[in-house]
Amino acid sequence: MSARRLRTPKESPPPLVTKLLPPRLPSAHIRRPRLIERLERGAAGPLTLVCGPPGSGKTSLLCSWMQERSGTERVAWVSLDQSSDAPAVLWSAVLTALRGDSAEPSIAPPVRGSHLTFMPRLVNALAELPETAILVLDDVHVLRSRECIAQLSFLTLHLPPTVRIVLSGRAEPPLPLHVSRVLGTLTEIRASDLAFSGSEAAELLAAHELPLGDAALATLCARTEGWAAGLRLAALGLKGCDDRDRFVVEFGGDDRVVADYLLAEVLDHQSPCRRAFLLRTSIADRVTGALADAITGESTGAETLADLQRTNGFVVGLDQRDEWYRYHALFARLLEVRARWELGDEMRTLHARAARWHASEGEIWPALRHSVAGEDWELAARLIVAHGVELLVGGQGGSLGALVAQLPPERVESDPELSAIVACSLLDAGDAQAAAPHLEAAERNAALVAPDRRKDLAQTRAVARLYLARLRGDVSDALVAADELLAGAADARGFSGMSRQALVSSNLGRAALWAGDVARAASLLKDTVAIGRSGGLDYLLVGTLGQLALLQVARRGPDAAIPLAEEALELACRRGWEGIPETAPAQLAAAAAALDAHRLDAAAAHLDAARTALGGAGSDVHLRAVARHLDALLAAADGDVERGLAELEAGGMPGWGLADPGLADVTRARLLIAVGDLAGAEDVLRRVASAPAGALECGFARLHLAASDPYAALASMEDVRAELASTRVELLLIRTLALEALDRSDVRLALEATLAAAEATGNRSALLEPGTCPRSLLRDAIRHGTQHRALVGELLDVLDDRQPVIETPGLTLDPLTEREQGVLRYLTTSLSNREIAGELLVTTNTVKTHVRAIYRKLDVPDRRAAVERAKALGLLRGQLAHDGQVIRSG
Repeated sequence: MSARRLRTPKESPPPLVTKLLPPRLPSAHIRRPRLIERLERGAAGPLTLVCGPPGSGKTSLLCSWMQERSGTERVAWVSLDQSSDAPAVLWSAVLTALRGDSAEPSIAPPVRGSHLTFMPRLVNALAELPETAILVLDDVHVLRSRECIAQLSFLTLHLPPTVRIVLSGRAEPPLPLHVSRVLGTLTEIRASDLAFSGSEAAELLAAHELPLGDAALATLCARTEGWAAGLRLAALGLKGCDDRDRFVVEFGGDDRVVADYLLAEVLDHQSPCRRAFLLRTSIADRVTGALADAITGESTGAETLADLQRTNGFVVGLDQRDEWYRYHALFARLLEVRARWELGDEMRTLHARAARWHASEGEIWPALRHSVAGEDWELAARLIVAHGVELLVGGQGGSLGALVAQLPPERVESDPELSAIVACSLLDAGDAQAAAPHLEAAERNAALVAPDRRKDLAQTRAVARLYLARLRGDVSDALVAADELLAGAADARGFSGMSRQALVSSNLGRAALWAGDVARAASLLKDTVAIGRSGGLDYLLVGTLGQLALLQVARRGPDAAIPLAEEALELACRRGWEGIPETAPAQLAAAAAALDAHRLDAAAAHLDAARTALGGAGSDVHLRAVARHLDALLAAADGDVERGLAELEAGGMPGWGLADPGLADVTRARLLIAVGDLAGAEDVLRRVASAPAGALECGFARLHLAASDPYAALASMEDVRAELASTRVELLLIRTLALEALDRSDVRLALEATLAAAEATGNRSALLEPGTCPRSLLRDAIRHGTQHRALVGELLDVLDDRQPVIETPGLTLDPLTEREQGVLRYLTTSLSNREIAGELLVTTNTVKTHVRAIYRKLDVPDRRAAVERAKALGLLRGQLAHDGQVIRSG
């Protein structure tokens, strides 16, 4: 099986186990064979829909079917509720249910920026399940968000044969079910199907020990229209009723009547103690004995729930251990409305108690929801301050921001710690404008924080400043200010947790990188990578690896950066995070490495992926500058120098490496030189205020060489030390070309030094730039001996392929290049590939590559067939003597 398995990761809050278990059947349940048989037939196909109003028996039918089904497929159950209407929550539950007991690595639920790529990865992972699984999504009608509906639609349209889906809900979900209907692959059980027949209604009432006469039973069925909940409500009302026939005649019709009945005949008939328990515990979606005790302040929660489950049809057991329960949705809504009316302000207290209980159990999201629902802003603030950094590091900044938006603005502004976290969450989403006032409030009110909390506040403020500086592009001052904040805090060297340490270290490292403090950036980013790897902080690790790769591709070249970029992108791919903003640095580093290695197609692909990940204007200004610079270099390498120049017209904020505006100007001058505008190039270079060490000198050396002044070129490079790997290779190459122009004897040593630098860094682009390194120099290197024969052969292949193609009369396939024509002539001889390589002064692998290309273009399988085909096409004309052999030449 593939490495892609299904597991819920650390970054998303784990779904409650009770959501993944089918509810227990009520004690008075009856079997419905006609519907179970339809479900069984439907499960043999891809999609089944069970659709009916509340209380129509959908869930009970599915549970009954699961208990007695004859199939061998494993059934994965997910009970949906209002909290499920968010992609991360929904797919976390689905992945956990499908995973079962497996502990294999997996993709992760979507985080900010990964929604477009998550569904294809999910479908691919499901296609590789070792056995067929049936996924039951109960109460699918709660899914209303655009994201969840779009993603579930994608799954139904691209469902692999290893998975069948059963959807159950009160209304038909807005999914493309018409496609399945046309194809005949959708099995539907609608409200009319779910309606109880007369015999089923009689059996249900008999199970409640409430037999009715035929006339009363027919009246009840007509009144309820076979609605299961209505029949059960009627059964509850009939218990203890002296005049059953009158009750049946007067029994209700629509939801309002049923609700009134529930209130008057069920809730109001409870004992005061039991009634108070129901109202107070109704604030919880799911309740256990301990939670009920925490909410009510009593100690009999478990016993009360168990008794209610046995005697009240609206309390449903959720597990086999009788620990977790929920109230029937209709009953729960009634209780909620009644609780608000009867309990009033006490509701806030109840929610606060529930929040504290969930917090003590480590269930942060339910705790936050209850604290906000109860308007307990103090508790909500404490939870956000205590756990906000963990959520940011885990990629849940968007969810945090949505929750924070419900807090009163004045409450956020009055709490500097809360303001700082809010600012970070908004900045993480790229909204600098909305974040700025919160950061100002955090700084304005910093003195209000207790001394023992000032360290954490200083760290959060520092992170927010660095976030904001990266978005705006002005990192140098922000880095100094952040250092002052951290140094001024009490015990500033300590951190209150791994997540906080990683977040601070990562942001300091990123700011140091763009501020040009390379040594510090490397140290901080490496430390963050180590923390991320050891602590499983995958979301933060993806971005930090990418930033470190950008540093290494600039400082040491492609070979040093590629492993880091690949690790980041493979981790993102494994977790289903392709395309999220945190992948942009790694994609840019991979693009720069591919461009330096002269792999233009790969560079273009990575650059496109980086632009997609960066998204709109809210992204890091330095990363956008890197993207523009790389786009210009790629355009020029593809021969479109004018577009490259246009890309470099846009100004940029100060930044290091490929984001440095001085380096961009030097690149612009290079392109002007390439099109012959030496005066324009000189004007650009003379206006450069600063650039990475050696870059400006390299630009002037190019200009002097293009103006046929090799002496000036050599003089401009004297005692120059280059900061960037690409600049080091370029300087060595320009020196080699200047020495060749002067016919100096040390040109071969200079070329060897150039080749050694290119070999060490993986940089090829400087040597392959049009008009720079002539083929004659490289051929002389092979002829006179070189330590870099393979590299020279590789470079010659590229340069030879740029030569004008020789037309081959009669050949309808791709024409042969000049080098392929040369190799073809030697195929008529008995020389081996190795001997041909010696004759042509290239490597054996190069000859093999050309031979394969010849076979492909001539559409032949071997050497003999190639010679025969070439003769037939007239490609071998003329004769050359070579060691007694005849070589045809054009």
